[in-house]
Amino acid sequence: MRTRCLLMSGERIRSGHQRRVLNWLMDGGGTVSEIAESLQLRMPHASLALRQLRERQEVSREEQGSIRGAIHRLNEAGRSRLAADAVARVRALVSEIPAHAEAVVLGQDGPHLLLGYVKSPRSQLLSLPNQGISNEKQTPSTSNGRKGGRWAVQRGEHIRWYTLSELELTDAPAPQNLRGTLGEWTEEIDRIGIVHATLLDSSREWSLSPGTWYNETESPPPLPNILVQGEYMLGTATGTGISLSPQLGIHAHLTLPVNRVMALNALRKNAFVFEERPQQRTKRSLPYEALRPWLRTRHPRLSEEKLLQKYEEIRDGLFTSEGGALPIALQRQLLADFGVVDWKNEDAITTINLSGVSNAGALALFEWFFLNTTTECAVEWPYSLEENHRMLERILSSDRCRILITSQGDYVPLASATSVLQTQKTLMKAVIALGRDKKIPITLLQSSPGPSQQNSHREVPRSAVELNEAWDSNTGLKREQFTGTETDTVEQKAMWYALSNYPKGDENWANLNDSTHPLAAWIATPNEHRTSRWIRLRTILPQGWADLLPIELCETATLISAMPKGSEQWSKEALEKTRQRFTKNVESILKYEYFFRDDVLGPWMATAVLLSSGQLPEEFHPLLGQACSLWVDAPRQPERVLESLFPLGVPLLDHVEECLIKCKAAAKVHPKDSVLYLWGSLLENMESNEPISPEFLRQIMSKLPSAWWRAWAGDWLQIQLSSTSGRRWLAQMPFPWPALLTRPAGERGGMPAWPIPYPSGRVGLDDVLHILLVEENVGKPALLDVYDMLATYERKEPVHYGRTHPLVGWLARSVESWPHMGLEVLGQGNPEIGALLYARSFASKLE
Repeated sequence: MRTRCLLMSGERIRSGHQRRVLNWLMDGGGTVSEIAESLQLRMPHASLALRQLRERQEVSREEQGSIRGAIHRLNEAGRSRLAADAVARVRALVSEIPAHAEAVVLGQDGPHLLLGYVKSPRSQLLSLPNQGISNEKQTPSTSNGRKGGRWAVQRGEHIRWYTLSELELTDAPAPQNLRGTLGEWTEEIDRIGIVHATLLDSSREWSLSPGTWYNETESPPPLPNILVQGEYMLGTATGTGISLSPQLGIHAHLTLPVNRVMALNALRKNAFVFEERPQQRTKRSLPYEALRPWLRTRHPRLSEEKLLQKYEEIRDGLFTSEGGALPIALQRQLLADFGVVDWKNEDAITTINLSGVSNAGALALFEWFFLNTTTECAVEWPYSLEENHRMLERILSSDRCRILITSQGDYVPLASATSVLQTQKTLMKAVIALGRDKKIPITLLQSSPGPSQQNSHREVPRSAVELNEAWDSNTGLKREQFTGTETDTVEQKAMWYALSNYPKGDENWANLNDSTHPLAAWIATPNEHRTSRWIRLRTILPQGWADLLPIELCETATLISAMPKGSEQWSKEALEKTRQRFTKNVESILKYEYFFRDDVLGPWMATAVLLSSGQLPEEFHPLLGQACSLWVDAPRQPERVLESLFPLGVPLLDHVEECLIKCKAAAKVHPKDSVLYLWGSLLENMESNEPISPEFLRQIMSKLPSAWWRAWAGDWLQIQLSSTSGRRWLAQMPFPWPALLTRPAGERGGMPAWPIPYPSGRVGLDDVLHILLVEENVGKPALLDVYDMLATYERKEPVHYGRTHPLVGWLARSVESWPHMGLEVLGQGNPEIGALLYARSFASKLE
């Protein structure tokens, strides 16, 4: 209530000291001594003002440490009092608004200004005139105060707008497309915005007094030298188009990776660059002379003579065959501090990639740089600020550093910085801080090394799978693994620029090139932007490139649209994610039902729906028939779909009978080696109880999941063992026969749409004697384990040590006789055998 009363009454702050202190605290906290020094107040006056403000509960003091060193901060009550003071000034100074006026001076306290705008400012960088305009009616072309002036910058991002009638808070006016047009001036002025600003040049006061109306000048003076006398353009003042080229010694603390890359690229021309980027080649190049300061740091007590001797030993070991191999311990130290490196003469190096370099290694490289080069540098520092404060100050104070970019932790002030660039939570946006109350918004220059600066090659990846297989986070791209060829030199350059930036990407370059080089632009797109670019490029990208889409970040519609252009594994994962979403929110299926009408995407949508069939409520059952009709024409993931529709060991459910009829009919016209055809043929044999030929059985066991036929594994094994061709085939097939033959009796099994329980006592030793006649091959060990576990059981001999799993012999024994089998059995030998051992042991302990 007090805040509202203050605003309505518009109480002026009568105490000049209190007003100045509150105003200073708008930009952050400070101690009594800092406030007194900044405002040129005597300490007793500053202390009294702060005590009075604390008593009014408008300033808060941090109660840590000594009272003199305590930090004071402006709180909400203090902000409200400043707002009320501004409202009171508006009430006192704003009565009649001159024609065409944009703003009025409400107050000035040294460099700090209080301004009232009746039109939204063009930007946070304000071009103030040296003269105001009178209350007399006049045309904009005469004395409107638009020539000459001063620069000021808005403090804070937001402007508080008030109605002129009641001075109550309101929204900002609608943005204007054109400024100074007749249409703009004829609009009714009904609100005023309060702007706190600071003069960039505070050496002299602004000549306009409170109550003076003005227009922003169209002929502003030059910006301060510190912002424009640098050789290279960093960006533009946001909203103005004015170029900003700060002097050497910029400290940029940028937390967004894209902003770091843009700032570094803007200032890297003809500079020695230290950067952190994914390694693009098998080895990075580093100057071997950097090993001198590295050795000096590692061995501070050695004399210069002994350090030189060690350095020469390392150099000989790296560059000459006579030097012999370096000691293992030394090799490990070099790898720990520098990674995999191609050591070279420093004359050939203009860029150092700090990726894989330790903090100690980086310090050695900078020592080398200062001792052996004279060029300017642009530095990206990926290490801690606190621990490296001395080196960072040295870099900035060297008069050779264009920009030092840090990102770790919170911003830490560096005394040698000429200006500070701090990040905003927006791509391409930052602020240049020239002091606590002078922060100029900047839009970073959209420049990055073009394809002409990259090596290009004929070899290119054929698919996303090939690209990902050739990428290694430690060594970069292995070009020799690419099997594609690109003969067009322009396309080569585009592709290899994109590949050199993979997987980090370059969104700006991709935006500029997605119409002329769509595949290269797709490769160069950062992960966070892939979904939006996919929507634009999916119809023109070649097959096999959807795998670059991050599945977790994609909407369901994007996943479905990408499935035809992904690899089998990616499409399988995308289908599983879609199934999970459909299962979690079944109503969402209706949102994407339109995909059923798409000839290409319809079968994929149908697959996702059928995979969800077990969790669909009754009202969605009619959709299954529609989905099944589409799916049988192009059956994706037939094993999973058939198991979802007709779960193993479960009697046929009424609502899927229509699907069964469609699947059985379609199976007859599909290729004879397809899963659908073999399943349909086997189901027909089971229903008619007709004998199955050994050849067809081999085809069934080769193509269909073993879980579908292991209920008959005992009989089918004996059939194959009885013939030479069958035994030859068995030798070539590495089936886990012990696990297939020893499922517990009564367990529900069978194949989709044909459930049966597992029988008991399926094979004995006499049934498998012909295992000994099987020739040696990959299938023989599992068969011999079957023979040995049955033989030792029938002869009452100790359990044998298995070939496929150490404990496989226990599968032939009563589970009550088994030793303890914990989770460790899952990691030993064949995983299916290990899983069965653990499952049966665990089940035996249940009541």
